[in-house]
Amino acid sequence: MALYSGSLQSSLIDDTSFSQSKCEFRLQPDTMYYSNMRIVNLGLKGTPQFYHPLAGVYGAIKHIRLMDGRQVIDEMRFANRYLSFTNLLNENAYNRDYLNKLSKNEIGYDVNEQRQIVEGANRSTNMKNDSNRIDNQGSKKTLGSLDLRKCLPILNKLNVLDTELMPNLKVEIEWETDRRNLIIDNTAGDAVKVEPLLIADEITDDKLQEANRKALSNVVWNCVEHDLTQIPDGKVVANALGDADVAIQSTDRKINGFDGKLVSRVVMMKNYSDKTKNVDANVIVGVGDMGSKVQHLEEVNVSINGKKHFANSLGGKNPASKLRMLCETFGNVNIAPFDNLQSVGIVQKNINVNHQRGVRPVAAGNNQNALVGNFDYIGFTIANRINDLQLNYQRTLVKDELPVQKYNEGLNVDIYAEVSKALIVDKAKNKYMVRYN
Repeated sequence: MALYSGSLQSSLIDDTSFSQSKCEFRLQPDTMYYSNMRIVNLGLKGTPQFYHPLAGVYGAIKHIRLMDGRQVIDEMRFANRYLSFTNLLNENAYNRDYLNKLSKNEIGYDVNEQRQIVEGANRSTNMKNDSNRIDNQGSKKTLGSLDLRKCLPILNKLNVLDTELMPNLKVEIEWETDRRNLIIDNTAGDAVKVEPLLIADEITDDKLQEANRKALSNVVWNCVEHDLTQIPDGKVVANALGDADVAIQSTDRKINGFDGKLVSRVVMMKNYSDKTKNVDANVIVGVGDMGSKVQHLEEVNVSINGKKHFANSLGGKNPASKLRMLCETFGNVNIAPFDNLQSVGIVQKNINVNHQRGVRPVAAGNNQNALVGNFDYIGFTIANRINDLQLNYQRTLVKDELPVQKYNEGLNVDIYAEVSKALIVDKAKNKYMVRYN
């Protein structure tokens, strides 16, 4: 039987409450839906300007939950940051020609006539205006959509959602309020969330409903959980250095958020603790707070239950080791050359760029593109139960008199980990429970 047939109808579900801080959708009781739910009409309206280049419309979603009454079934906190990362985990052509039309980001690349790397959405001015720019009316062409399986992974394991089993099923969204994570230009002007819709495919055939209820069994999945730690500001030490001197900053941090949990893949993202450092004249620099800032001669290791995870720390004088581990862990990572490095073939960023082909276009003053060094993610697999997790972090501080000392600033390290959970179904009592494995 075809999925879209007389046994199924797509339901457009209006929110039960909407404001500029949160939104809620409730599913109908005694109804069965396929798990491929989508949020549409997702985005902003207001003074014409471009969406965030990495997050696109996903930048609007700070936290999202799938709940049955007060029972949290699955959730993702700080979803916009994680979705910005997972936007990169596709083939270049898929991002350039398809996904960035749905998410309104600028991921996916082409080579222009000067043999420079340019975002696919920028191939023509009209395409960019239609695809990535908000307008005063909140026109359909300026809005995007989100498949909820991207941020609520249990939906990849459940074939259906049955509100006979989960009678108070709802999707809750908390909106991002920091404009710097929503749009590029943060000068005065409106940028308000548009009221979205939830699309859910409802199974209307009684026999098909019954067959799905009989097939429903226990489900194991990896939810994505978040923790945060910080690397101290190094500017006091760096400012005391001589012009040719450097200083090693070593930091050990205990991570408590995953204690007692069975953890699979992990990704870490580093950004300035002082969020004002992400903007210049109210315009975000690079991808602002949504990427992962490269650091000078950074070395990373983790201790798991008292043992070093890597024989040799990732990074240092071999930054390719970090990128290799990231790709081994997550597969495709769709970034341009040098996006994960400090510079394009030179030591310092703020001098003339000689190598200008096969890279992003140079910026004003013949400086390298601001996106260089914005995508230095740290990814690896643990595949173990965590009793004690520590981050062992080292970077090299350098003399710097610029307003933003990009290798000396205090850092927030956002840590996302896949954690094993289970949905246990008791068919006899028509009940279920959610627990950690």
